[in-house]
Amino acid sequence: MSVDFSRAVAACLTYGTGVDPAPIEVVVRQVLSDRVAHDSLLPSADDLIALDNTFRRALVDAGLAPDLQVALVYGGPTRIKGYVFEAPKLPEIRGASALLDWVNEERLRQLWHERLDAAFGDRDLVVRCIIYAGGGAFLAFAPAALGADLAAAIEREFTEHTLTANSAAVAAQFNVIELRYGRNPLAFWLDEFLAAWDDALLRAELERYYYPPPGDSFAALLTSDQIMPALPAGKRTTAHIEAARRFVHRKTFGELTTVLAMMFNRRRDERGDGNAQRFISFYPMLPWAVKCDSSDVRPAVWQGRVAGEERAYSEASARKRYVGQIIKRDDDGATLWYTSTFRHWRAPATLRQRSWEQLWDAFLRHEGASTPYAQSLTSRLDALPAHDLHEIGTASDPERFIGIIYADGNNVGRLIATLRTPQDFHDVSQHLSDAAVKAVFHGLGQHLGGPVKVKRPSGDVTVHPFEILTIGGDDLLLIVPGHCAFDVALAIASVFERSLARSIPAPPDARASDALRGRYAGTTPFTVDPYTPSIGLSAGIIIAQENTPIFFLRELAEEALKRAKKLARLSADQRYYGGAVDFMVLKSIGMVADTIATFRQAAFADPFPRGEMNHRNGDRQPFRRLTARPYTWHEFAGLLATVRALRHSDFPRSQLYRLRRIVDDHPGTVATTMEYLYTRARLSERRREALVRSFELSWQPAVTAGRRPLPPWLPVGHQSYETIWTDLVEIYDMVAAQHEEQ
Repeated sequence: MSVDFSRAVAACLTYGTGVDPAPIEVVVRQVLSDRVAHDSLLPSADDLIALDNTFRRALVDAGLAPDLQVALVYGGPTRIKGYVFEAPKLPEIRGASALLDWVNEERLRQLWHERLDAAFGDRDLVVRCIIYAGGGAFLAFAPAALGADLAAAIEREFTEHTLTANSAAVAAQFNVIELRYGRNPLAFWLDEFLAAWDDALLRAELERYYYPPPGDSFAALLTSDQIMPALPAGKRTTAHIEAARRFVHRKTFGELTTVLAMMFNRRRDERGDGNAQRFISFYPMLPWAVKCDSSDVRPAVWQGRVAGEERAYSEASARKRYVGQIIKRDDDGATLWYTSTFRHWRAPATLRQRSWEQLWDAFLRHEGASTPYAQSLTSRLDALPAHDLHEIGTASDPERFIGIIYADGNNVGRLIATLRTPQDFHDVSQHLSDAAVKAVFHGLGQHLGGPVKVKRPSGDVTVHPFEILTIGGDDLLLIVPGHCAFDVALAIASVFERSLARSIPAPPDARASDALRGRYAGTTPFTVDPYTPSIGLSAGIIIAQENTPIFFLRELAEEALKRAKKLARLSADQRYYGGAVDFMVLKSIGMVADTIATFRQAAFADPFPRGEMNHRNGDRQPFRRLTARPYTWHEFAGLLATVRALRHSDFPRSQLYRLRRIVDDHPGTVATTMEYLYTRARLSERRREALVRSFELSWQPAVTAGRRPLPPWLPVGHQSYETIWTDLVEIYDMVAAQHEEQ
């Protein structure tokens, strides 16, 4: 639901004056609207001057100074991963993530109410001051007199509640007309811009800042007839019209957020920005002190037993563990170790009430009541949250494997830069957050199976076998049983992209999900029920044993995500704005000693991102890439379908691994192709048909330089090949059977 910020801005302008903000609200709404004088979509310099004069007269008529400004306050945590993943164990990681989210999304809202409720006399009006709070960022309006104090208060709140998490916050004052038309539009509008644009020495600098607008932006959709009246005389050529598009695209509310982001980055990097001195917590490690088991860098101030294990904690780490227990609904007896020692800080009630498990329970009772997971809960309504990775791994088949899914939206920053008004910022951030939560819960409800029974010291209990570490805007990180990680991620991507396709229009030239099939020619839900994505979701998935260090898995998942985003950018070049996925299944930690890129270069001869892969030096055989990762979501759905088809046909595992070994050992493509055909000829008719249908006929990319696939190879470029066979073998045991097969 769109929020009108006009009333909040008017209240900030009249703060402390005793003036009724209602007349000012009317003029503020006029300034923030999409239309100016003469119903023109694009104002001229004269239109802006007239609009500014109207606003100033309204201020003077109300008995106020004509140059009043409003503050924008922007802040949030910094170095988030260093704080959250400082601890090696899930209980502290869970608590750190929950505590950061609570400060950013709940405590900062409370701070605005504490400072402004009494002055405004309307709690709902204070709510309207907050543009967005989530995803590790906070942006809100404030009276100009309070902007700097509130920015300093944001930093204090993070330090007070987390003790060690870094944060930064900044404030800047702007005229109301700047909230709609960017920084200082009265001094630098189209007349001044086009004069500078015609100067060859200045144009190169201007081109970097005033970049071409995306095809779906407001500026790109303006017609020449709509732009022409706003241009000065003598500057109405086609070249000037296109230059004006660049200018108008940047001169919006988004330009102010760019200013704030630059100030924020300077303050984060501890460079001067004119604000108050920044204080960062520091705990010296003395030579004789006992090290904190969780951080390994701070002195421990408490030692004892927590959940049946001996631990030594610094106060900051103890707080993480305590919060982790609170959101997992542990009773007072389980948290007595903390409450009896650290008496000056307790988990606020709002923190206790906002755990993902409570939102999950509400989802199962309402929107997700028809999901397979909800249906399995009819006799197990007392399911508890999982305490650790072992309880999540218990639900996996094979057991003791977990999957970590790290996903992020593509080009969200680019989208944010195209937004013109505070309302647009609020609406888009809400769409992103709602789509992410809906997608995660839908994916879990459809593919998690059901709760699992585990043994605890107190007896057998039933638990929800997953962990949501964060869902922040378009960014999400969760842990699920290993065998369902692929299906959960696929469902999340599909629901996320479909939801945003309905709420945020795609560019006019965007292609639908059935238009870019890539290397997989078969059908998937992305082609049977197509949609046109506006924002794609890319993901990195790592499946490993439950005892693998979680910080290591997170680093691998982040690298896999980066590789997936590279493929998504290649797809965007073809006007398809959906996401992509990369993955890795670790049978042992020793499989990857460095990075995914290093490992795959050595194991798979993988030079991703794929380009024209030439011959090796001195080798006449074509260059072979022994993996096809990363995949688009349509291709990934096809890979899972191929695995399921082979498993359903009882394809011999011995032949699966033998072909994998031959692909590894034999250079070139001829020998492996002959061996593949020989193996296919020896199969039973049922298995042979399954192999041909799900592998050979389905994996048929568009003809590349007149070359056809040579199974198990797919052509790339003019002389190179890649294969999905190694990927297929790697995930073979980690693909859950379809519900009807179980």
